[in-house]
Amino acid sequence: MTRLAFLVSLALLVGIDGAAAQPTLKAAATVASDVIRLGDLFSDAGPHADDVVAPAPPPGSRTIFNAQWLATTASEHQLDWEPQSRFEQASVERATRVIGTDAVISRLLDEIGRRQSIDGAQLELDDPGFRLVVAKEASDAIAVDGLTIDPRSGRFSALVQAPAEDAAAEQQRVTGRLIRMVHLPTLTHALAPGETIAAGDIEIMPLRADRVGADVILEPRELIGKTPRRALRAHEPLHSADVQVPIVVHKGDLVTIVLETRAMRLTTQGKALDDGGLGAAIRVANTKSGRVIDAAVVAGNLVTVAAPAQLAVR
Repeated sequence: MTRLAFLVSLALLVGIDGAAAQPTLKAAATVASDVIRLGDLFSDAGPHADDVVAPAPPPGSRTIFNAQWLATTASEHQLDWEPQSRFEQASVERATRVIGTDAVISRLLDEIGRRQSIDGAQLELDDPGFRLVVAKEASDAIAVDGLTIDPRSGRFSALVQAPAEDAAAEQQRVTGRLIRMVHLPTLTHALAPGETIAAGDIEIMPLRADRVGADVILEPRELIGKTPRRALRAHEPLHSADVQVPIVVHKGDLVTIVLETRAMRLTTQGKALDDGGLGAAIRVANTKSGRVIDAAVVAGNLVTVAAPAQLAVR
């Protein structure tokens, strides 16, 4: 190769290597900050790629830039680019993430707890899918404002916004209900009449207070030693009428009637006219006289009657 040919080839290579790549418009882009830079709109934007050209759209939205704006912006930042047509455009959206319902509920409970006791309470939102959309780089802090709550119904209303430190963040109204919980004794398994309830048959279960009746059983001691009046299912609130003291004397049983004072003890035979558990008052007919008297069940087939006042004082 002659020296002239070599120099020409070298010049061509240098020219090719040194040529700047042509900028290309990005039809769609996502930014993770509060500003849009030239490099977000154009690939190979050169030394001005970091130039700020516009504010980023709010979280959850996008901005559309038309061909005229893009051409003007490219020119202002010394970028060699012209639109191919007047319909050319670029769409830019803000990178976002979601603060979910659980986080919102937790923050609201904290705020309500500053005003009143909420031990064991739960929060139910009217919109179970409520969430906050924030910029990807934003914090999780949630601000609560304008909180009101009805002490009787538990209905509440509040304005929330995120991130809390951003005064420009949009406030959103959230409503719902504070649900108080009670802890009730329930059965671990089904029980039938005649079976005696033991401590091992009981577990404590949290239930919504607004679904608990007035005569519901609140303490395990109200169940232990008793028997169902009807078949009872597991994990359900129990009421006073659901259980009774186990029957030890049945209607029609022959029983021993005892009348006892400090000075004497009398017994006779009777016939039970009612079912009764320990301590229950039942009617008993004296088998000899036929007289019906009220008696208290003290054991299987054994009842006592109160002494007349004139005998009791002797």
